[in-house]
Amino acid sequence: MTVRTLVRWVGLGALLMAGAAGAAGTHGTIHGAPADGMAATAIPVAPPSAPEFPDAALARSEQGNATVLRVDGIITAGVEQRFAETLRGLPAGRPLVVELSSPGGFTSAGYKMIDAVLAERQSGRPIATRVRGGESCESMCVGLYLAGYPRYAAPSAEFMVHAPRMAENGRMTMRSTQAMVQRLVSLGASPVWIDRVKAAGGFSGAVDYREKADRLTADGANIVTDLIR
Repeated sequence: MTVRTLVRWVGLGALLMAGAAGAAGTHGTIHGAPADGMAATAIPVAPPSAPEFPDAALARSEQGNATVLRVDGIITAGVEQRFAETLRGLPAGRPLVVELSSPGGFTSAGYKMIDAVLAERQSGRPIATRVRGGESCESMCVGLYLAGYPRYAAPSAEFMVHAPRMAENGRMTMRSTQAMVQRLVSLGASPVWIDRVKAAGGFSGAVDYREKADRLTADGANIVTDLIR
């Protein structure tokens, strides 16, 4: 079984079952998301907890009036620790853009990252999220993306949600699926769009439901709030 498949099992669905989450606090807005092509500084990688699940690359760059923190790969405990340390090291109130390209990751690590983003926003720091054209945000990554506001994406950026599954056995339950759906809504996803996903079998356990950012916007999903043109 591939790493990508296993990551999806422990992705967004499992994440949204773990602990309590609330909607984000004050909606700080970052005007003019930083452009591509700026130099980035890689943040040192902690030793991965398991070689089959390498840590995502984490890179920080300063672009205009904001810091950009890019997460590229699998969300692990090592990534969560470095992410939290970076947030703590930012000047108070400095706007942040969290740029994501990820197939998902581990429940505890991802949820701590969401908590950190929500707490920073509630304290007054503007935090946006962004997915570039041709890249994807899948499974648990969608929960992290929803923690920011505004939520930028190129029209061709792809998002994937699915029913929660356990990494050990691939099982899903109606209770865990409902918990996941409620959490998606609490983070901002439109209940009407959730119903469309259900109708398409996206929470049945048999389908990885994918949509491009432009389609999500047309569907009123409230996943993406601002398309990057």
